[in-house]
Amino acid sequence: MSDDANSQRLLARIASSTDRPWLTTCRDHNRKPGRVIAAATAAEERLRDLDLQMALSIRPAGATLEDRVFEALRVYREILKHKHGRNQAAGHTERAIRNHGPRGALLVALKGNKPTDGLLRLAEFDRLDCSYEQIAIDFAHELPPDVVERARRNLAMLSAP
Repeated sequence: MSDDANSQRLLARIASSTDRPWLTTCRDHNRKPGRVIAAATAAEERLRDLDLQMALSIRPAGATLEDRVFEALRVYREILKHKHGRNQAAGHTERAIRNHGPRGALLVALKGNKPTDGLLRLAEFDRLDCSYEQIAIDFAHELPPDVVERARRNLAMLSAP
């Protein structure tokens, strides 16, 4: 079998593996000079994928609006970590929470009339429960009606063609 065929088989095995110790060994082994750099990169990406899957599978039952906002922040940080390959602050969101509190940050974020990049990323990873829009709808009795309506419109735009 050719080296190219072997490399393709290795990459396919990496892409479907859930064996963290093997992926770590594969990544470290292929980082060495003269090895298959694509395999090291693929193993690193697969490990990040598995980390994200595990982090997103945690779904605590937030009893308050504030709990849900902090869960949304945790999930968004995990998505950013996956995207950048390292811990990444959700600077704008964290600053809004620090400056306005969880409820105020939600209100500020929902001032816009279109879906944000964060909302699109949450939809991509099937975690719309962590969107400020869904939180606003779930806690509609605690928020101004115009904010809840805007949240409904933003979510509706996601499913519009």
